[in-house]
Amino acid sequence: MPERDSRTSLFFSDIMPRTMAPGLITGLKYFLLGVVVLYVLSYCIIPFSDGDPACYVLLGRGLFRDYVLPYSYAFDHKPLGVYLFYGLWDRLTPIAVGKFTLLALLLSAVFVSIGRVFGSFSRRLAFVILIICGAIFDLLSGNTELVLVVSEALILALMLKGTETGKIVPFFVAGLIAALVINVNYLAVVCLLGPVALLLFSPGWFRLSRCVVVVFGGIVGLVALFSPYLIVGHGALQAYFSMQRNFLHNYGGVLSDRLLNVFWMTFYLGLTLPILLAWLRRFPFHLADAESRKTMILPVWFASSFPATLLSGHPYQHYFILCFAPATLMLAILFRERAFPSRLALMPLWVSALFFMGTEIRRNVNISIYTSRVDYARIAREVGQARVLNIRAFHAVFYQSDLRPFDVYLFDNHIDILFRQDAWKRYMQDLEQRPAYVVTPYIGCERHEVEAPVCQWLHDHYTLIYTANVRHHNRNSPNKFSLSLYKLQGLPEQPAVVPPAGL
Repeated sequence: MPERDSRTSLFFSDIMPRTMAPGLITGLKYFLLGVVVLYVLSYCIIPFSDGDPACYVLLGRGLFRDYVLPYSYAFDHKPLGVYLFYGLWDRLTPIAVGKFTLLALLLSAVFVSIGRVFGSFSRRLAFVILIICGAIFDLLSGNTELVLVVSEALILALMLKGTETGKIVPFFVAGLIAALVINVNYLAVVCLLGPVALLLFSPGWFRLSRCVVVVFGGIVGLVALFSPYLIVGHGALQAYFSMQRNFLHNYGGVLSDRLLNVFWMTFYLGLTLPILLAWLRRFPFHLADAESRKTMILPVWFASSFPATLLSGHPYQHYFILCFAPATLMLAILFRERAFPSRLALMPLWVSALFFMGTEIRRNVNISIYTSRVDYARIAREVGQARVLNIRAFHAVFYQSDLRPFDVYLFDNHIDILFRQDAWKRYMQDLEQRPAYVVTPYIGCERHEVEAPVCQWLHDHYTLIYTANVRHHNRNSPNKFSLSLYKLQGLPEQPAVVPPAGL
């Protein structure tokens, strides 16, 4: 313990200006530790901070509970692997709050443990840097980028071990895992392109047999993953890819979003650039030397991941986790090597982390308040096993009340993205099939968030049975957690259903 304390003190003294008094550094250290504790705890009091993982769980519940493949149960544009992963995590952790934070902490711990293959460093220090500075990138939301970087680290570690031991099995396993992780997020292809090429084709490491085995492992992984679609037949696999292609064709960011995305990713790159420069000073590139090639893996992985952060055209900060994760390992290794970047160069990273921890605490406290104002347990009891049509309501109600979707396009804006000005026609087609329940934004008709023909149909055939007007602090307009629930007229009462655990 004394060794760990001295190491922590050494780290703080290394990142603080030399002119600061030791007592001030100690006080600042405990202040920052208090902020970090509040930051982590704020994630533990909410069901989710980012709606994406909640959406993935919904499709995962369709898989593991109702045995319905994506996208026959519900649609999101991510591939099959992400719903398998989050659906399994949902089954393993039947808790109402902190589910994705626990996942993020576990994945972070696994990531830094695997990272020891690339160099010697303190796992504790790397974990702390990843969690604290990860506040800039909403790391504790538990989004897919964290799943990606852990899987990528495992793939690269296996291939590196294979080159060092001369064994072929690690390459097969790496290919197998690569097939699975690519089907968690297609961006993994771009992220892995550089480091995998380095490990397979560098002078001294290249073996044709290794390339063949990696490809074979990938094929085996793909066949295993998509075997349920192949068993179902009837064009199920074709429909799966067709739905993705049609949606992604309409999903690309507009010019303003793309420019904003470039701006933010460039800003994040600037925060981590001192780490890259310090790494290159300490470990110059030299392909002819095996040890030098090993030190090239992390910066090449970083460089290969940066284009992936720009591809979607949307300015979401969690994309940069793809780059920040290998940068964290580099920073921890540099600290062990006593080749730390200068205090001034890293100060923007530390200040940004502190700022975003503050904003995350405030956001999470608000989310906790907002979700407490909706009676999700009552909705779950009322709806039971019936399917619910969503008309532009935030999908939090489906996650919190464990509802089953009527239309496969469950996400609040997916029908608008796909059908644009004809979105209301899609809703009318659904309503003509007389779904038992319909959920909309709070008084969506009166606030003109739902088209007139749809509203008229709701007025004629449905009864409003529950509303929740959740307001932002010091604002009059309801926020996205607000909703209205309608019931089909003449529908018999649902049998009593015990709500899901935690509701």
